[in-house]
Amino acid sequence: MAHNQSQIPAPVQAKLRFLQEAMKRDGLSALLFYSTGQLSMLEVNPVLWLSGVLPMGPNAGVLLTDSCDATMLISLSWDQGRVRRQTWIHEVRVAERFADAVQELVQQKSVQGKVGIVGWAFMPAALYQSLQRVLDGRVEVADPILNTLARFPGQESLPALQRAAELADSGFSAILQKAKIGMPEYELAAEVEYAMRSQGAEDNFGMVTASDHSHCTHPPADRRIQPGDIIIAEITPAIEGHFVQLCRTAVMGPASPLLREKFTILEEAMEKSLAQVRVGKKAGAISRVMNEVFTAHGYEKYCRPPYMRVRGHGLGFLSLPFSEIVDENEA
Repeated sequence: MAHNQSQIPAPVQAKLRFLQEAMKRDGLSALLFYSTGQLSMLEVNPVLWLSGVLPMGPNAGVLLTDSCDATMLISLSWDQGRVRRQTWIHEVRVAERFADAVQELVQQKSVQGKVGIVGWAFMPAALYQSLQRVLDGRVEVADPILNTLARFPGQESLPALQRAAELADSGFSAILQKAKIGMPEYELAAEVEYAMRSQGAEDNFGMVTASDHSHCTHPPADRRIQPGDIIIAEITPAIEGHFVQLCRTAVMGPASPLLREKFTILEEAMEKSLAQVRVGKKAGAISRVMNEVFTAHGYEKYCRPPYMRVRGHGLGFLSLPFSEIVDENEA
């Protein structure tokens, strides 16, 4: 089905132009954007990236021809209403047998050449082999196309990112307001989740740990909060497919002088590392500055495995995860 360009959002039009050029360059007649329906904050979801819809069900896809004619395939018939409301793609089909549906669509759209699969890295081997069979081997891996285009989320994403950051702050506020002695970790985590979900968060990756000497964050368990505990929280809400992560701590009761002393070291490392977050700066400089501060205070060995893996990482979903923040990173 042909699309009225005036009805397609400008950011999507820019994506389509790039994809059309990429197909011409790589000798492809169509692209199949694929998702298993499993979502990760550390990966770009190809179907969400192109369609604007969080996929559900075992298989979802968008077939985009070299003329930019798009059709979306979904697994769940009862999900059609949600998908049609949220996507710019007019043609939405239910595919009970995904490979057969792709074959039928390719024939109907008169796709004669090769079909590039975007999302091949997530595709089950059995499904890939089925597509190879029904399309007579005219299938190629096309993940690099998305890896190039999805590296930056774009100016249009800023409102969603700002809103996600605000929700993360509300999640931490829930810890300050709701944490109490005797409460299990999982109950506090639920309060954080509720605070953000009730304000529109689509998703959240969260870990809440309470301990007097925590060695690492972990999923909330049934340990009950005790006086003097340090609560460490990873709070990661999503809005419009964009995740923002907030990592903060709270203390149950007065903070000891020793704790304040160590926290001051962390603040120093954070302030000095933020000065390195500038256009043109290398990611490794951020990590090196942090580690220099800790080394100066006698914690050099804790800047390396097995105590510390990375100083930070990027988040994906609608943009590629930024390289890990380690000394050796020259990105």
